[in-house]
Amino acid sequence: MRREEIDLGKSRFTFRSLLIVFSALIFVMVSCEKDPDPDPDPDPDPELPAEILMLNKWIWDGMNEVYLWEQFIPNLNYTQEPDPEDFFYKLLYEDDRDSWIVDDYDALIASFQGVELSKGMAAQPGLINNNDVISVVQYVTPNSPASEAGVKRGDVIVSIDGEPLTAGNYFELYYKTSATFEFGSYDGENIVHDGRYVEITAVELNQNPVVHSEVIEYEGARIGYFVYTQFTSGPEGEWLDTLNAVFDDFSAAGVTDVIVDVRYNGGGSYDLSAYIASVLGPAQLNENNEVYGRLVWNDLYTNYWKQADLNEDGRADGEESYQLLLRFPSVDRNLNLNRVYFLTTGGSASASENVIVGLDPYAEVIQIGTETYGKCYGSITLDDWEEPKRHNWAMQPIVIKFANADGFTDYVDGLVPDYYVQEYLLELEPFGSLEDPMLARALEDITGIAPEVTKAARKEVDLNLIPVPRKRLPDRIIDWPVRELQKELN
Repeated sequence: MRREEIDLGKSRFTFRSLLIVFSALIFVMVSCEKDPDPDPDPDPDPELPAEILMLNKWIWDGMNEVYLWEQFIPNLNYTQEPDPEDFFYKLLYEDDRDSWIVDDYDALIASFQGVELSKGMAAQPGLINNNDVISVVQYVTPNSPASEAGVKRGDVIVSIDGEPLTAGNYFELYYKTSATFEFGSYDGENIVHDGRYVEITAVELNQNPVVHSEVIEYEGARIGYFVYTQFTSGPEGEWLDTLNAVFDDFSAAGVTDVIVDVRYNGGGSYDLSAYIASVLGPAQLNENNEVYGRLVWNDLYTNYWKQADLNEDGRADGEESYQLLLRFPSVDRNLNLNRVYFLTTGGSASASENVIVGLDPYAEVIQIGTETYGKCYGSITLDDWEEPKRHNWAMQPIVIKFANADGFTDYVDGLVPDYYVQEYLLELEPFGSLEDPMLARALEDITGIAPEVTKAARKEVDLNLIPVPRKRLPDRIIDWPVRELQKELN
């Protein structure tokens, strides 16, 4: 899965030299007058600590090297900025809603691998009756504190540590390391407090992104179904092994169709998304290493990748550079499907969208649910490139735009489903239930026979439940060694 290591030291110029060479060309092509590497203010703010100045310089250098919209970075003076986090966000392009910065690199990397301090449940808060908040559990990670406490999909959180929930206190209460949750239920018309209190303590949890999988036998068809929450292979590749076991089960069962449930999947590794597409799609995709997607970088990086010899064949890679062209990888398992189903919501983003878009030129891709988030962009993690490290901050800037083999991109308003099916938070069914309206619609499309859904008329609109946005987890393109690039910045 991992790409071969890139040794930039073999290039004719250092990367800093490339910055000097190409920055002149870049700024001729755009109307921006920003100095790409301004001299520090001869009279910096004397009140700013040296650590702040160092962090600001690190942010400025990194963003001016890798940021997709580098040419639009405003000409700010980092020696006059008292808050590094605020300074970072001042640099962002107006249409960028996904770059971010944190002060704990180690925790960020662990979260990308599926390891973080967690209770093991994902819950969507919703505003009800103008100010009151309830939160509905969307899924529970297997073998987690939440699963051991008996929490299930569809459970309704009505209070935390005895406090009624509001838009102002929910996130602070929910993300406490240890808390007592009061659960209720929806009786079809009202939220009912059922007197169930559960104390849950977060632990350092290695979270399995496959939260459910099964072979559904319906109307004579065998259909593979799995719920996937993050494109991560795990710290030691264990979650890739789990994913492969699911595919092996599908193959052994002779499934004719697969339904991929990514309605709560915010993204992850691009290479892993290509791998999954290669396993699911027609055999010729991985046999012929067909184009999965094209990666558009800023001008500086695009030119560098074209001139580099990353495959070490003695010639510049040009447009075929594997940093510009992502192909379906050769795999040792393939379901050879000409049709794949995806269940989506606004929580389906980035790598989740890549699989849909990347497969579309080669197979019938049927999307069921609601519009996806709309993220045709990818990011990388930049920590301190000095050795020893001077700080533990990390930036997550957008660095590429993804397009499929047909050139389809810019789906910033989300991918529109083939069949629009609304998910009602208050009427969530267990994964695999034929009463799940999204799954039921997929089964109907596959077999021509709709499951008999016994649910009563939906009342959620009457309750005026308005989802409260949660902080997004960024995706990242981690399968090439960013640290090697960072060393060249110095």
